[in-house]
Amino acid sequence: MEATTWQEHDWSSLPVDVLVRILDHLRWSSHPSFGLVCRQWQSARACAPFFYPAWITPLLLYTTDVGTTNMRYYSPYYHKNFEIACTLNIPDAKIVCATAQHLTFCREHLILDAQLLSGDVLELPKHDGPTFDSVVYDGVRTMFGVHSRLGWLEIGRSIRNNEIDVWGEWSYTSSDCDGPCFWASQDCNPVLHDGFLYLLDRDGPLAVYDERKHDEGFNILEKPGSFIFEHDDSYLVKSDHGELMAVLIGHRGTPVNIVKLNEHTMEWEKVEDLKGWTLFTGTLTTTMKKTNVKWMQNKVFLPRFYDWPVDTVHVDLVQREGDVAFVPKSGHTTQKHSHCGTNMWSYELGQHEEPTEFWAIEKMDYSIWVDFSNK
Repeated sequence: MEATTWQEHDWSSLPVDVLVRILDHLRWSSHPSFGLVCRQWQSARACAPFFYPAWITPLLLYTTDVGTTNMRYYSPYYHKNFEIACTLNIPDAKIVCATAQHLTFCREHLILDAQLLSGDVLELPKHDGPTFDSVVYDGVRTMFGVHSRLGWLEIGRSIRNNEIDVWGEWSYTSSDCDGPCFWASQDCNPVLHDGFLYLLDRDGPLAVYDERKHDEGFNILEKPGSFIFEHDDSYLVKSDHGELMAVLIGHRGTPVNIVKLNEHTMEWEKVEDLKGWTLFTGTLTTTMKKTNVKWMQNKVFLPRFYDWPVDTVHVDLVQREGDVAFVPKSGHTTQKHSHCGTNMWSYELGQHEEPTEFWAIEKMDYSIWVDFSNK
C-alpha cells in the first residue's frame, strides 16, 4: 500500500483541542495568520487563552506612588489600563528613563535600573555630584546622568560589567565654565544618536557629548539656531529611520510643530507629514513608531485625557519567543473591542484645524512611554 504523503492530509480537519495545543507553542504575533488558514483554525484561535498584545503601540507606564502602588500600563489602542501586581519595591523614587524593557529610577543620589519583565532591580553606585536632571541608558552597558542647571552642563557616566551584573563607579566631567550658557529643555531626556548624546536647549540649539572623549564633556554646537516656532514645551526624539527630530507644543497645546535636523546644513526644518509614523511624546522619553493602525497614523499623542480610562484589567506581563503580552489573571472576563479610537489627546499632522487646547483635560503625571515591540 502506497504511503500517504503529507500533502494528502486534510489539515483543516485536525481537532480544535490539538490546534489549541499547537497555538500554545507559537509566537503570539503569529496567531492572526494562524486564524486566517481556515474556519477550523480560526475556531481554535478563538478557544486559545486570551491575551492583549503589548507590542502594537508604545504604552504609557504610570504609578501614583513608586514602590507602594502597583504599576499600570495605559494602551492608547485599547483605551484600557493594564495593572500588574508589581511595585518594584523602590519607595520615593522618580521614573526618569525608559529603554526597551528597562526602567530607570532616581532617588536622591541613587540611580536604579529595573527590568520590567522580571522585576529585578540593580542599584548603581551612589553619585556624589549634584542630583541629575536627566538620565539616559543605552540599553546595553552605559548609564549617563546629566546635570544641566544654571546654564552649565555636567555629565556622569557609569559602565556596567554584564558578566557579573555590577555597575562601575560614576565618572564626571563638566563643560567649560567660561563658555556660552546652555539652558537645557527640562521636558525631555537627551537622545543617543550615531554614538553621540544630544541635549536639546529649550530654544533649539544642541549640545553634543562623545563618549570616546568623555573628559571633554558636552560641546555646544554653533548650529542649529533657535526654533522659529512658538512653543512652551519641546521634546527631542530620534526617529526609527535615524533622524533627530523635535516636537514643539504651544501654550495649552496649540500650535503643534515638528521639525527635523538637516545634518548637512545643521538647521531645523519643518516636517509636514509623518508618512504614516506616529509620535508618542509628552514624557521624558519620546517614541516614534510605524503602526498599521490607520486611525493612529500621522498623529502626535500626549498623556492627557478627555475621559480618564476607567477600565482596568489585572494581568501578568509575559514574554514568549520575543513577544510581550498582557495575560489576564484567572477569573477576569474579557470583552470584545472595536479599536475605534482613544480618549487621549492627539493631533493629526497636516490637518487644517488647530489642535484642541488643554481645557478640561486631565494630565497623567508620573508617567513615561515604554515600547515592548521587538522591531
